[in-house]
Amino acid sequence: MNLIKEIENKIRDENIFKIVFYGASTTVVAYSFPNWAEIVKYALREKFEEIIGDWKAPYWFIQSFNGGLDGASSEDLLANLEMFVIKENPDLIFLSTSKNDFYYNFKLEETKNNTKQIIDKLLETGAKIIFTTSIPSSDEKRNNKINTFLDNDRKIAFNYLDSPNFLFIDFFRLIEKKYREKMYTLIQESNEEITGAKIGDIDTIHFNKYGNVVIASVLLKECFDIEFNVDKFIKDVKDNTRKNPRF
Repeated sequence: MNLIKEIENKIRDENIFKIVFYGASTTVVAYSFPNWAEIVKYALREKFEEIIGDWKAPYWFIQSFNGGLDGASSEDLLANLEMFVIKENPDLIFLSTSKNDFYYNFKLEETKNNTKQIIDKLLETGAKIIFTTSIPSSDEKRNNKINTFLDNDRKIAFNYLDSPNFLFIDFFRLIEKKYREKMYTLIQESNEEITGAKIGDIDTIHFNKYGNVVIASVLLKECFDIEFNVDKFIKDVKDNTRKNPRF
């Protein structure tokens, strides 16, 4: 999957390269700015400004839509696929499907069937798909509880690895444990009956700003071979004199 060349060809011809992000709350990340999806788009625009030697083409023709649905199950994502993804006519989709199925007591076979239908429908459009696992938590007990769903994602992905339009990103194998504690510092502000979190607890499901940058750095490296310095970007985002954060 040579995404760099495909993006370059599109924007040089002044055609929009459209990215859609589709999943549940850790795709939306409505509580944190910038979220990982926005960081990915920003870094791509900056990278292609360097490649092309002009800022206007990448900033005009690399566009994105965050179709993430808070609280969505794989069943919800399948039911709303046409409205939030296919009608956008994307070139590339970042897809995560199983995040909430464990909490909703879905059977693994249900998640598998829903996810395969989603992937099949998206591949039929000719778009490229980057299918990801859930994001690892700082709470190892929580990680262990969802292990069966992670293995389910891996087995689903195995069926598509020969497709030139499919790429699988296993965040549990790519985000080192040393980063995870720093990714989860947000305080739970409301009761979440589904996850068992209490007001005042550390939210070990929804990552913070640092987590967004770590996730973006993994995706940029694995999907586009773009090196991304997490600490440099974080420092520049905090610097109110810098217009364009470096990475």
